[in-house]
Amino acid sequence: MENTGTRFPETASTRAGVAGLFQNESQAERALDELKSAGFSENEIGVATAHDQGKIASFWDKLSSKFGKHEHTEDVSDFHDSLTESGVPENQARYFNSALGRGGVLVTVHCGPDRSAQARSILERNGADLGSDVGLNKSTVPSGSIEQGQQRIELLGEILRVHKEWVSRGEVRLRKEVITEQQNIEVPTTREELVIERVQGSGREATGGEVGSGQKEIRVPLREERVQVEKKPVVNEEIRVGKRQVQDSKHVTDQVRHEELRTDAEGNVDDSTTRALRDKEKTRRSA
Repeated sequence: MENTGTRFPETASTRAGVAGLFQNESQAERALDELKSAGFSENEIGVATAHDQGKIASFWDKLSSKFGKHEHTEDVSDFHDSLTESGVPENQARYFNSALGRGGVLVTVHCGPDRSAQARSILERNGADLGSDVGLNKSTVPSGSIEQGQQRIELLGEILRVHKEWVSRGEVRLRKEVITEQQNIEVPTTREELVIERVQGSGREATGGEVGSGQKEIRVPLREERVQVEKKPVVNEEIRVGKRQVQDSKHVTDQVRHEELRTDAEGNVDDSTTRALRDKEKTRRSA
């Protein structure tokens, strides 16, 4: 493992150490911010990174603005001792000492037992590897001697990824059509009629004329109202057309595959190791 850029808190025998390994700097930054907000002081928080000046320079610059910059380098043995002196258990110290050489950011919290649970919760909530499974069996502890002949098996699994695209689902046409219908309207009209009234004469003597003389006819014009029909277009209704997006959900089902670990022991092999691995795999599948 390369030298490591570190900033560890001062140790005290009455305090407990909690450590968490983050795979990227943003996770570590969120955890550091939350620890600071929870009241953990600069002297209680430690940080270590794989020593690569080009990659970690910006991270240390951000860290110095929050806690002040206290950076130094240690070799492997000194780094392991720093972890154990900070209260980290021996097996976890070996695990983090080896795992940090492959990259990441290690955050340690050196506090009293009454606050260690809170610190552990903050680290785990932000995605830290707490090394909780290190003590299950020897094969999970990546010590220096085991790492030399270490072999890895990657267990792969398929996941469903859904993509959406716009496609045509049809077309709606709107058009106008002329409909002819018959309308009947009752219109009141007025006309003039001739009224003739005959009055019996009194027998008095006619003056100024003789029989057969004078006005012989009278013309009386008669009128009536005539209905004329005129058609004019008017707006009966207005149609407004637009589109809106409606949220819906589609149920997508497909089969996915994944790989699981199987252990088979042959020869003179301690079965406790394979049994522990099988028990751990059963617990993982039932979770």
